[in-house]
Amino acid sequence: MTERAASGQTPTSPAGPSQYPTPSTQHPLALPLAGVRVLSQGIVWAGPFATMILADLGADVIEVESIQHLNPTRATLRHMPSSFTDGPRGAIYLDRDPSEGFWNRHSYFNYGKRGHRSVTLDITRPEGRELFDELVRGSDVFLENNAAGVVEKWDIDYPRLAMLNRRLIMVRFPGYGIDGPYRHFKGYGANVEAAVGHTLLRGYRDSDPSTTPAIFHADPNAGAHVAFAIMTALWSREETGEGQLIDLSQAEAVMHHLAYAFMDYSMNRRLQGHWGNRHPSMAPYGVFPCRGEGATPGSTSAPDQASDDMWIALAVPSDEAFVALCAEMGAPELARNPRYADAVSRYHNQDDLEPVVAAWTREFGQRELMERLQRAGVPAAAVLRQQTMDADPHLEARGFWEQITHPEAGTHRYPGPLAKFAVTPLHARGPAPCLGEHNEEILKGDLGVSDEQYARLLAAGIIGTVYLDSAR
Repeated sequence: MTERAASGQTPTSPAGPSQYPTPSTQHPLALPLAGVRVLSQGIVWAGPFATMILADLGADVIEVESIQHLNPTRATLRHMPSSFTDGPRGAIYLDRDPSEGFWNRHSYFNYGKRGHRSVTLDITRPEGRELFDELVRGSDVFLENNAAGVVEKWDIDYPRLAMLNRRLIMVRFPGYGIDGPYRHFKGYGANVEAAVGHTLLRGYRDSDPSTTPAIFHADPNAGAHVAFAIMTALWSREETGEGQLIDLSQAEAVMHHLAYAFMDYSMNRRLQGHWGNRHPSMAPYGVFPCRGEGATPGSTSAPDQASDDMWIALAVPSDEAFVALCAEMGAPELARNPRYADAVSRYHNQDDLEPVVAAWTREFGQRELMERLQRAGVPAAAVLRQQTMDADPHLEARGFWEQITHPEAGTHRYPGPLAKFAVTPLHARGPAPCLGEHNEEILKGDLGVSDEQYARLLAAGIIGTVYLDSAR
């Protein structure tokens, strides 16, 4: 960033000083990315997670959309049948309401695109392309994670955009990168997890990968990597004066989370399999049942009943921690038993040790037991559901949740920014935009489009605030 950006002003572009104002919603103290303009076609979860971080840090993020094509982060179908809205997928829309404008009430979009602005442009037509080019000339970053080949198809790849703005930083991060044999492969989080070995390592010990649920971990992980890469490139630009292309593979980014398994094979030629909830060296280590809300001490109710489905995660990293655990269990003799007295012995005999621990944990509520074991020096955490986390006293005390009011989705609590800054406090900077909500603000106010031209763009369907009925 330039000195102008650091002071909250917009960086210059090859065309001269930028005409874009700083966002009116920014904090009175300049936020870390104040003055940075980001154009986004970040979709699904990976892209929105990246731009959410950037927006929370103060960047002016403009979501470039189209009324000709559904934004996959906003909508799946233009006309949703009841079989869809009544099923599990329908719950992502507020009140499962499929009426017109449902794309503004999508929970994923409202989370990931908070603090953004939205402009709709049909870049397949000359008037739309010219306006997109003007936005590129005055921007610092263009981010996209479309399927391979999309930016080439629409002629908005880096070589062309760099001719418009030599300081532009462009980020492309499809599932497998933009070159190599897999470059044209399409995929979502579950596919990427499988391709990098995540699915094979993350299952239960007594099962095969067919029972391993997809958690889509690669998506937000890639988004966080992209946000870091962009900030690094902005810093590099201060030294070189030039922008650059960033190519990030979502698969490669998440492979580092499996680095121990890869290095185990590289150095030892050992193949790791399903660990379940166990650890390669600690024991006991895992998730154990607790007394449910509807149960009483000594109850024989099955732990998988809805009211009793409570659990605690334990980790015993040392012999001292095991002694402390045994003392809390009222069974100090376990720590003296040769089968459990040291880490190696416990590891080899954990099949026998785990049921003993589980019989004890089952007598206690999860929060009570978590606090008790933490006081004794044994790492422990209650396994919480969303509704329990919503009222978690620790998150409340840290002010993690932030309340955001959206004009169509209403007022709800959202996860807050990812870090606390002492000098420039971070907060969610506003709700996600409705489709095309900032057309007039951006096109007239930022680009200087006349009233007459704006009316023509509307009439021609190049811009708008409602998806065309033919959109698929």
